[in-house]
Amino acid sequence: MIENAAKLPEMEPVIVEHKELKLIGIPCIGLNDMGDKYRHAKEALLSSAKHLPHIVNPQIHYGLWPHGPSQSHPDTHVYILCMEVESYDGIPEWFLRLTLPAQRCVVVANKDGDFEAASQAVEAYLREKGLQTSAGERAYTICERYSYEGEGFARYSLPLVD
Repeated sequence: MIENAAKLPEMEPVIVEHKELKLIGIPCIGLNDMGDKYRHAKEALLSSAKHLPHIVNPQIHYGLWPHGPSQSHPDTHVYILCMEVESYDGIPEWFLRLTLPAQRCVVVANKDGDFEAASQAVEAYLREKGLQTSAGERAYTICERYSYEGEGFARYSLPLVD
C-alpha cells in the first residue's frame, strides 16, 4: 500500500491510502470542450499556487467528480481540478473548498494519459482481488491525479469498502 500516492509504477495497480485531504479547486462544467476547460483550470492552479499559502505540492492536482444526477447529462457534468492545502486560511473565496475523508483506492498510473487503459487495469484488479468499491455517503470522490513532475496521469477507483 502506498500512502498519499508517492511515485506510482506504470500500469501496475496499487492500493493508495489518503488521509483526510483539504482541497481547493476550479470546476469545469459540461463535457463540451472538457480538454480546454481542464487546461485552463490547470494553468490557473499552477500560476496562482505561487501566490497562495498552505499549498502542499503545486505539481500534484486531483480530479474530482461529484455524485448526483447532474453527472449523467453532458451539459451539467462536473469535473473539479484541485490542489491539496494544509489549511484554508488565506485562500481566496473564489476557490471551491472541499474536505475529503480518508480513503483507500486502487490506482493505476499511465504516463500517456490513457483513461480507458488505466480504467480497465483498475477494474481488472478489483475483479481479480474481489474488492468492493462505493462512493457511500461521499458527495465527491477522486477520479484521477496528475503529477506534473512525476508519473503523470493516474486513474483512481471509487473508495474501497472495508
